[in-house]
Amino acid sequence: MKHKACLLFSATALTVIPAFSNGFYVPVQAPEATARGNAWLATADSAAAVYYNAAGLTQTESPEVIVGAYSIMLGLEGEMDSGNNYEADNSWAFLPQIYAAVPINDKLVAGFGLNTPFGLATDWGSDTQFRYLATETELTYATAWAVLGYKVTDTFSIGGGFGVHYADLKFGRFVPVAPDVALPSEFEGDDESLSWTISTRWQPTEQHAFGLVYRSKTEFDLEGDFEITGTPINESAKSDFMTPSTLGGGYAYTPCEEWSFEVNVEWVNWDELNSLNLSSPSTGTTALPFNWDSNFIYSIGGTRYFENGWNVSAGYNFIENSIPDSNYNPGVADANRHWLNAGVGRKYESFKWNFAYQYAFSENDVSGSPGTLADGTFKSRFHGLMFNCDWQF
Repeated sequence: MKHKACLLFSATALTVIPAFSNGFYVPVQAPEATARGNAWLATADSAAAVYYNAAGLTQTESPEVIVGAYSIMLGLEGEMDSGNNYEADNSWAFLPQIYAAVPINDKLVAGFGLNTPFGLATDWGSDTQFRYLATETELTYATAWAVLGYKVTDTFSIGGGFGVHYADLKFGRFVPVAPDVALPSEFEGDDESLSWTISTRWQPTEQHAFGLVYRSKTEFDLEGDFEITGTPINESAKSDFMTPSTLGGGYAYTPCEEWSFEVNVEWVNWDELNSLNLSSPSTGTTALPFNWDSNFIYSIGGTRYFENGWNVSAGYNFIENSIPDSNYNPGVADANRHWLNAGVGRKYESFKWNFAYQYAFSENDVSGSPGTLADGTFKSRFHGLMFNCDWQF
């Protein structure tokens, strides 16, 4: 496994998280957005706009720094058509987020960030009937962002920039080594890559705002090690990997100073994820089929602001399943998932904080999975907590 000292981010940001929802995409990246169902692309009025919509940075009038964290507990269980029942190993996971915005002049704002927009961790153990599809899967991921927001007119802004991504992927499953004999295998590899983002924000009146954000896909050539337990195979290996492009749009309505509402729709291009190719000297090249479907995330929410600086928010979002039954893999355990969100925050003269809570649930009846190994009902119950502190200088 290679380890590169030139990475732009600290080890504390290289976080493994539970299988989240939309494949291994983690759309929630700031509590002020999460609390209102993550419907925030058109609002984007803090330094967290570095990720959500760089064009929104033009609303920043002074330097701003945000430090926050997201913690999530996932409960996954499978009730198989065969009568077997399984439960994945569950634990709390921790994801840090850091954002900074620095106005350069009255039209241009620079933004920087460090977050985890993708991640995955599931551990079903080695005694399930679907161990030939997956036993343990981990995606450790971090991104450093550098973006600019530019005010073209008083009502229209554009934004864009680049992300430097680090991915470390580990996946295990049982593989056949002889007739009626299968042994556990594991691959782990890492790589760095680049992506880009471009966005716009248009606020024709104080009551109405629109946001549009595109993020490119990211491609990796993972290099690491492949091992089959109980055999001499323990050697260097390679695998390709990618994270998908996304396109999101939002509309915010602010009827008065006390209230703000927003709706977002985001498209995630999972059609770009076809097959991954794992190559090692002993086994040659093995295609790992995914063939996922692109999907949508629907979000709606609102915030009530009070004169004493307090605010409360609530929202809902629905994330479509991206994995067809014919390619279902419990290592990702995707599903049509409902998210209920709420939060509170308070703003002071040059400081504010925000807190959000999430509860998510899903039930996915799988039929026709590879070898019918994962046919059954997979259920999930998530709890998420998010908190940040925001300083304006």
